[in-house]
Amino acid sequence: MLFRSFCQHNLQYCDCLVAAYVFRMPVFFLLFIPMRSFSGGLHLKTYFSCFIGSCLILTTTLLIVKYLTIPIPISFMLYVFCAIIVLIIGPVDHPNREVDSQENRIFIRRTHFTLLFSFLLAVIFAITRNTRYLFLQAIVFAFICITSFIGHIAYKQS
Repeated sequence: MLFRSFCQHNLQYCDCLVAAYVFRMPVFFLLFIPMRSFSGGLHLKTYFSCFIGSCLILTTTLLIVKYLTIPIPISFMLYVFCAIIVLIIGPVDHPNREVDSQENRIFIRRTHFTLLFSFLLAVIFAITRNTRYLFLQAIVFAFICITSFIGHIAYKQS
């Protein structure tokens, strides 16, 4: 009887954990993939290291959102601050992929469109008092801001 109760409790906990990740992961990818694609940033040397780095960013983001909660105004300010930094830095070119001025203008336009979409999403999260998803968005943009800044510094010297 005790074992059965223990198993039921753990299965319910696992179901809640998986459900939280299943619903938060699409939001993470909806924000992260377009921004990284259009704004550039740090690129790791091998596919495997890139894969591991992306998995670490995803896992870290989801764990932070699961175990930490900050008020909506702070999440919103963090998001806006990081989005502005990404705008200031602009698309970060990688030395292994030359980008001409035409492509760069396209990347800037797409970055602006993605930022507009993400801003509207942030406003919706704030209005609906969706603390976790707004915090998720702030953390995603913090990672994008950090990797863009590192890439900007690293590739400027190249």
